[in-house]
Amino acid sequence: MALLRLLLRVVILLAGAAIGLALFLFAVIAFVGLLLYGLVTGRKPAVQFRMNRNPWAPRRPPADETGEVVDIEVREVPDAPPLPLPHSGPDAPR
Repeated sequence: MALLRLLLRVVILLAGAAIGLALFLFAVIAFVGLLLYGLVTGRKPAVQFRMNRNPWAPRRPPADETGEVVDIEVREVPDAPPLPLPHSGPDAPR
């Protein structure tokens, strides 16, 4: 019984290693294929990754691509006055 259990563990370990190696080789071949495609065509492949910092944030509708120009009134904001430098001497407040 112990020999059968050991044999089953070895078979499961080897199957897991084979699946892991196959996935790794697939990723390497896909990477090399995309790299060669980019080198031959001279442009990046159009692979898009969606990265969302907050997956629970509501979805925004797609931008309106009608080419409509929105006219707004420009307002200039004055710069804030510079902050005074801290005094660092023997009589500086603590």
